[in-house]
Amino acid sequence: MALKYNSGINIMGSIPDYSSMIDYIIEEYTGGSSNGSFKFRTSKSLKRFIAGIEDSVLSFKDDEHKKLFFDGISSIDLSTNDKLMLIFWQMIYANTLFHDISSEVLMKAVYQGRSTLSQDDIYSYIRHLKDEYPDELNWSEATLKIIGSKYLTAIKKLGLADGSLRKEIRYPLIGDALFVYFIRWCLCVYPTDRSLNNPYMVFGFCDHTTLISRLKKIDLIQYWDITQIGNDITIDLKPYE
Repeated sequence: MALKYNSGINIMGSIPDYSSMIDYIIEEYTGGSSNGSFKFRTSKSLKRFIAGIEDSVLSFKDDEHKKLFFDGISSIDLSTNDKLMLIFWQMIYANTLFHDISSEVLMKAVYQGRSTLSQDDIYSYIRHLKDEYPDELNWSEATLKIIGSKYLTAIKKLGLADGSLRKEIRYPLIGDALFVYFIRWCLCVYPTDRSLNNPYMVFGFCDHTTLISRLKKIDLIQYWDITQIGNDITIDLKPYE
């Protein structure tokens, strides 16, 4: 039986340059061209990094999800910072441990208005998971601490944190093009809930009031129909190319 958790965070935290990783993905998986992946290609750990990327990023629910990601990562309408958010959301979907840490530590800190995260915050949560799933997380204390450190390193490289030991949380700037992608992504990976209660909506770094306001923007109504009853919103995507 496949394990729920793995240590893929360690690999992702060790990749030296996420911009080069994006270039590598574009070149190798979409047939596009880019100039930034040479440094990534020459890494002595290339095979290990590729395995980590394929396991913790390039994992998809279905062909629709796969197309959405590769269209997004290749889009000229999205900046490098936008594409780092695509990587963040993909890691949320593909790596259960990254998902759970992000949900229970990072996003709770965001919505509680906290400004920083420490390695101890991550370690305490992973230690809790070890107690809950002893057969799965049969890792040493040293490994648990390394995962905490590598998680913080990964989100720093994703543009979501800054600093050394205690990381300052950085809120991403989510423009309209990235917001449209995010809504499509949420409904693609979890199509059974087309409301704001979709469990992936929490990773958009904005509360329900802000989400509703953005969904109703005149510039964005071409992308979806919304039905509102009280504070309950149902989103129906319109066909798009």
